[in-house]
Amino acid sequence: MSSLPPPGIQPSPLGPILRLSSPVSEARISLLGAQLLSWTPRQPPSSAPILFLPPLPRTPPAPGTEIHGGIPVCWPWFGRMGPDGSLPHGLARYLPFTLLSTDSTDFSATALLELASPHPAPANFPHPFLLRLRVTVGDAIELTLTATNTGEKTFPVTAGFHPYLRVSDSASVLVEGFDAVPFTDWPTASPGAPQPLQHGPYRPLPGSRVFSAPVPSCSLIDPALRRRAVLSATGHARWCVWRSAPIPPGTTRSNLRPEDTSSFLCIEPVVFPRADALLLPPGASRSMTLSIRPETLP
Repeated sequence: MSSLPPPGIQPSPLGPILRLSSPVSEARISLLGAQLLSWTPRQPPSSAPILFLPPLPRTPPAPGTEIHGGIPVCWPWFGRMGPDGSLPHGLARYLPFTLLSTDSTDFSATALLELASPHPAPANFPHPFLLRLRVTVGDAIELTLTATNTGEKTFPVTAGFHPYLRVSDSASVLVEGFDAVPFTDWPTASPGAPQPLQHGPYRPLPGSRVFSAPVPSCSLIDPALRRRAVLSATGHARWCVWRSAPIPPGTTRSNLRPEDTSSFLCIEPVVFPRADALLLPPGASRSMTLSIRPETLP
């Protein structure tokens, strides 16, 4: 075991933030939503931040306010696909997790966070559950989200990780790994239209391109940064690649500003409501994983 000091908890307008240090990288995790805010390798050539994070609020955000950046956890539904009147990207994003433990080795550091179903239960998700997120940082980020049904009735769950990846310019990067995979473009696709196939690398357009297969890994290629980010996932059903549309000058989208939209791209392993929903019997658990590993381009 290493002699690194134990990670610290820092106050912020979001609530407590955990600083997690390994010999090769450092991360910050907000206990609100178990949102990984940043992950930065310590050594070149990959010592630039991998994740994009716009300025955080200076005052406590209103309940149900999305905080963009880092890697939000989306559970028990993804996007705006939950029950009527539900918050975007599920309940977990807006609830405080408890830090259960931290650990470190000579190569990595790990934090385990937990969220138990709130009391009283929300009307649009009245199911007892236990959600745990394991975050390991070393020369890669590794996230494991495990949901357990602690009640007596089966319920459906969907989920997703929502990484905001820092890029030089979202209009000039490429996404590889989806050749010959069917896709749907949102919001431009016609309902019921046949899905075309991706041919070669994808240069992201504004909006979401949803690749309808659980491809195990894909890559974000950024020639200007001379960086490839390799994303691997399990427990998902498809990938969503989201490039933000412009934000009108003088306005914001929560903590996103107009100048931020070209600085990130989201590549998200997801399980969609209705199409991919997983039934979780009493006592059963299901997990989803995501890892992100940066590589230097020649």
